[in-house]
Amino acid sequence: MVATTESEWLTTAEAAKTLKVSPLTVSRWIKQGRLPASRVGPRAVRIRREDLTRVMTPIVEPVGTMAEATSTGMSADSPISEELKARRLAALEVMRINSDAILARRGGVPFESSADLIREGRDEGTW
Repeated sequence: MVATTESEWLTTAEAAKTLKVSPLTVSRWIKQGRLPASRVGPRAVRIRREDLTRVMTPIVEPVGTMAEATSTGMSADSPISEELKARRLAALEVMRINSDAILARRGGVPFESSADLIREGRDEGTW
């Protein structure tokens, strides 16, 4: 048996705090098999710290070297392409047209702000 340090094993709550998620989420990941864990006794669960790093995957793969950035045309300070700019402007125009259509269906009356209702619900503790 290999001896491990105490800090290599985390409880569900410690793992959740490390990943900044709910302990329920960590438990769900364990049940789904996404996060390996070990039982210690009938109820206690422990998770290896290195297994937490395997759960965290980057959303976008980082560009490794400057040569890769140049070959893909990606760099932090390069402007966006004209094609991308045109697609974004077209999407904004579609959103504006949809917004105008909704406003026209409502007879020109916009929706009321829900900020006051949200604040009221929070104050009452119903949210």
